[in-house]
Amino acid sequence: MNPKETLVFDGREVFLEWIESDKLPEGIDISQVTGFCIDNNGQILIVKNKRGWGFPGGHPEKGETPIETLNREVSEEAYAKIIEPKLIGYTEVRDPENNSIEGKHYLQLRYLAKISELEEFHKEFETSERQLVSIDSLPQHISWMTSPTGKGQLDTLLKNIKS
Repeated sequence: MNPKETLVFDGREVFLEWIESDKLPEGIDISQVTGFCIDNNGQILIVKNKRGWGFPGGHPEKGETPIETLNREVSEEAYAKIIEPKLIGYTEVRDPENNSIEGKHYLQLRYLAKISELEEFHKEFETSERQLVSIDSLPQHISWMTSPTGKGQLDTLLKNIKS
């Protein structure tokens, strides 16, 4: 059973479902591509912006593939290079009252990738800090990881790291 939840975001009721999969459904727009980026010591890369701590990622630009988006966002936000990106799942979002660019039904992709290089960090774009943390400490840094869909993502991440 896929974890589901309903939350209020910007005053709107939003419905989320975490789906563990290495394949994408057809016909649903991709709004976000995010990387769970792991170093050789098993630590995971997180970045801080005005909303707090999270994972490097963002919106695809016109004509970009998800992998191109992932590489660009990880480079821009975390000053890191990654290798071997693997789709591990996605959050399907239904946001019936959303009138912004994402639309009313979209996907937020999650990739697992290995960090091949960490460059010198600069406070540019929207990111003010970068850290490598233990996977066990993620819920202490990123509050949504304690939600039903967040726990689903964490479980999927742990399962994929072990395999």
